[in-house]
Amino acid sequence: MDAQSENLRNTMRQWTTGVSIVCTGWERQIQGMTVNSFSSVSLDPPLISVSLANDSRTGKMVQETGLFSVSILNEGQRDLADIFSRKTGEKENRFDGVELIQHSNGVPAIKNSLAILNCLVREKFISKNSTLYLAEVTHSEVTGEGNPLVYHNREYWTL
Repeated sequence: MDAQSENLRNTMRQWTTGVSIVCTGWERQIQGMTVNSFSSVSLDPPLISVSLANDSRTGKMVQETGLFSVSILNEGQRDLADIFSRKTGEKENRFDGVELIQHSNGVPAIKNSLAILNCLVREKFISKNSTLYLAEVTHSEVTGEGNPLVYHNREYWTL
């Protein structure tokens, strides 16, 4: 990594964000990963953005299906954030023991999270290592109570 990239990485560690898990699925196969590169773009039309690594299984499946959910995590879901942020082998299942909500579009979401959004990709902007997805929110709901899990300078925090 060059000096400019390392400087940007150190700088962006100062940005405090919420923590969420993006899930996607297709024909009994599901994938998911922790992301903090999630943002509301517009209320009318309802649009969000999320950035996913091109070489991740989740990113590849979103690229193929154009469907995903975003589960906004609460302070008690730090363990899920850790599980879904680790690189796992092909045979490891991050979803073992995780309670899910299945929506009509076939995409799972994390049960008991603060809120859930179901999304349909409308635009994508592909770069060398990641793709920025602009997606329409087709369903959203507040599903839990409590404080959000937040991330700052490589550590989880609560409000």
